[in-house]
Formats: sequence, C-alpha cells, structure tokens
Amino acid sequence: MKKKILMIAGAIMFLLGTASAQVFEEGAINANVGIGLGLTLGSGDATLPPIALSADYGITENIGIGGYFGYAGAKEEFSTFGIEYSWKYSYLIIGARGTYHFVLEDNADVYGGVMLGYNVASVKFESDDEDLEALVTEPSAGGVAYSAFVGGRYMFAEKVGVFGELGYGISWITAGLTLKL
Repeated sequence: MKKKILMIAGAIMFLLGTASAQVFEEGAINANVGIGLGLTLGSGDATLPPIALSADYGITENIGIGGYFGYAGAKEEFSTFGIEYSWKYSYLIIGARGTYHFVLEDNADVYGGVMLGYNVASVKFESDDEDLEALVTEPSAGGVAYSAFVGGRYMFAEKVGVFGELGYGISWITAGLTLKL
C-alpha cells in the first residue's frame, strides 16, 4: 500500500513539475483536505477515518481567515451471553479559523492559529435483543469548540502541495493535500 501511495505521489510531482509558487499571499485561498491520526473518539474501530477540510483566505501577506469541517466515526462490537450489540460513535466539528503565517521561502510556510466553532458528538446503540435496545439511552452532546494549532505547508507545484497540522481538531495530527484556488 505504501509503495502504491509513493508511486502515485511521485507521478503527481513529475506531471506537475517543480514550479515555484508563493505558498501564502494576500487575496489567495488555500484549501486543505486531510486525514487525521490520533482519533479523538478514543475507543472502537474507525468506521471512517478522521477527515478534515479547511480553507484559508489571505487578508494580508501573513494573516488568514477561513473555515474548518471535520468528521470521524467509530464502532465497538460486543457479545455477552449470546446477545450481540454495538455502539456507533460519530463526531463532527464546524468552525471558523484565524491563522498567522511565517513564509519561509516562496514554496514553504509555517503557521499557527486558533479556531472557534461547534462540535456534535453522538452515540447509537444497536442490539439483536429488542428489550435491551429499549432500555438503553443514546447520549449525544454538542457545544462550543475551540482550538489552537500549528502547521506547515509545502507547495511542490504552483497550485498543489502538502500540509501537516498539530493541534486539537477532528484529530491531534492531520496531514494531506493543499490546493491553491
């Protein structure tokens, strides 16, 4: 699997060339699509890995504003005394972000920022025993979400690059592709 990913990444870099691109600038939009490591749900097997989408609009040469969307799901399955049951977890975060960028060179930058948003966590119980299912209350929670994060971006072509972030979001570590729109 790793070999295929490396081959695909190498082919993309070859096709796009190594054009130098200003990674962050006033008036530009950078959109990120990433997969998270360090699932915040804490238990179960991931049914959908943590997925994060974010965008940054350069309001000055160093300051950006934008949005964030993250989603993750997990499931735990149990069998006790012949009764099968499971818990399904889902977690959603939607927020607004502000960033400050330190441009290292034309095609690389590091940044830090904060996010303010709303999160929704829910749990669903399923069982092959209808009586047990009727007894269980399915909790859900939601509320204000806030975060601080640091990240970096490297553009290997004029419009395409990679990014990584560390901080609270849908996961503690997120990495993926960045596109300059």
